[in-house]
Amino acid sequence: MNTLNQGSQKYDVAYLKQTIIPGKTTKGQITQMFGAPTNEELNSTSTSNESNWTYEKTDEGLDKYMKLAHKYVSTETSLKMYETSAQLAKAQTVANDVSSVTGTKTGQSQTQGSVLTIYFVDDVVKYYRVY
Repeated sequence: MNTLNQGSQKYDVAYLKQTIIPGKTTKGQITQMFGAPTNEELNSTSTSNESNWTYEKTDEGLDKYMKLAHKYVSTETSLKMYETSAQLAKAQTVANDVSSVTGTKTGQSQTQGSVLTIYFVDDVVKYYRVY
């Protein structure tokens, strides 16, 4: 399963705090660590060459393969896949609720996001957001 979700650490706040240093980390280094972004924007009105890159968890790993699978299976199978995915999401919500009530919730589950946006000025990281 980890091979299907390689790079998912880029959505972990603790990992990012250790890896991305605003004012020092470059676009080249980000590309080496995380690969090509899902989306790239350039602020054409900026005088300091501002841009941002967005990485989305749903466009990589297992989620990417599930999107592709929906294209090639019957409508009935596709609906069953969506139903199963919804049930898994409900189960995860219940597990999160139980762990928060029992005090067993780990810090990692609170510091994960599904979208990472990195803001650059002149090809150097200005700041980043995970949500």
